[in-house]
Amino acid sequence: ATIESEVIYMFSVALDSLTNIILVILLSGALRRKTDDDKATQEAGLRRAEKQRRSAAAYEVCADEGWQGAVETLAHRGFTLDKLLAFYKRLPELMPHFSPDVHTTNDVVRQAIIPESADQKCSMALKMMDGKTVRPQKMVTHNWSNLFRDLVACIVSDALNESTFGLVADLLDFDMPALERMLDAKALKKSYWVCAFSVNQHQSICAHNPARTVDPITDVEHPVCSCGATVYFNNTPPLRESDSKSIHCQMNKFDDMMSFLSAADAKFSQVIAVDRAFGLFNRAWCVAELAAADNMGMRQHLKLVSHEAMHDEEATRHLKALNVEQMQAARPEDVQEILAKIHDIPAFNAHLQELLFGEQGLFDRWQNFDVLEQEAEVGRLALFADTLARRAMFAKSITRRLGDDTSPLSNNFSEPTPVIIGRGHTEDETKVASAV
Repeated sequence: ATIESEVIYMFSVALDSLTNIILVILLSGALRRKTDDDKATQEAGLRRAEKQRRSAAAYEVCADEGWQGAVETLAHRGFTLDKLLAFYKRLPELMPHFSPDVHTTNDVVRQAIIPESADQKCSMALKMMDGKTVRPQKMVTHNWSNLFRDLVACIVSDALNESTFGLVADLLDFDMPALERMLDAKALKKSYWVCAFSVNQHQSICAHNPARTVDPITDVEHPVCSCGATVYFNNTPPLRESDSKSIHCQMNKFDDMMSFLSAADAKFSQVIAVDRAFGLFNRAWCVAELAAADNMGMRQHLKLVSHEAMHDEEATRHLKALNVEQMQAARPEDVQEILAKIHDIPAFNAHLQELLFGEQGLFDRWQNFDVLEQEAEVGRLALFADTLARRAMFAKSITRRLGDDTSPLSNNFSEPTPVIIGRGHTEDETKVASAV
């Protein structure tokens, strides 16, 4: 393909996306609905705030000092967005065969996070923050079967106040510098809690791979760690006297940690990183976290891949048939522990449907996101279009200086896994860079 045809193609794609967003805003009547939506949203916000106030006022520290200390230690393992992006850019070094369209969070935990933190036998969050403890502003609920790239995209989208992560995922693949230009200093210092990073995997799962999971590209079984750290399961002594749960186990304290953080900060909120297949809603721990956050009155921010995802009829039918008894977890005993906390399962299922699909439920609030956010999305799409155009023009000028009619950008559209700017370079890109 010629440089001119690629310029026209890429710019037309970006311009088409920009035009579609503008038309959605104009044709959906969002401007006309704003007053009614604002009133309903404000009323729902007041109810949520009152729920959060009552929950915070009722919070009590655990009488077992060891348990409470473990909860508070876990709660201060946040990390900032700039550190997450720095880790993501290092993935080709930590995991040379990493492919953003293939590898899941589980793959990255097993092959990058655990090996990288093994020297200190600590959580990856603590290592990323150079040993500094951080109380997070937000907790991210996600499933480990989600693409790791998409998890990162959801978090970046949250920092950008975006309700969808598809555009950010594209920029993570194609143009990290452009994405970083969108993030100001305040956004980069937003702090998050993500179990994959914030739980000390060396005290949780590093020495075992009971399911014998394998890498999807190499088909090699995920390695186990030889760090020698003591692993704590839910029944590992010492145990809390009131319920015989392990005091040092980190995976049995998520509810308590959320309660502690919400009571300490009324603005503490939850980011819900929904994977493209909506598999998050089949995971017992994820659904338990959604319900817990709602009960505490926490703000909840849903992140979907695109606006079109909401029109997936099959996914919607599946979500409307959710039953907590049929949900899954990595360990069967986790499902039993969650079910043991639910006194009325039919009532819980009904509450879950209300949480997802009710008036001012998660999907209702997501569909009626504020016009200001829509305007911001137009601006970001305009920047994306400008970035594509400038990259194409730059490539054109460089290839003319090289006397080469073949565009190095063509590699970005000819392979299933795109070139990742800032994380690796093709031979043609190296040639272009050396000519500048």
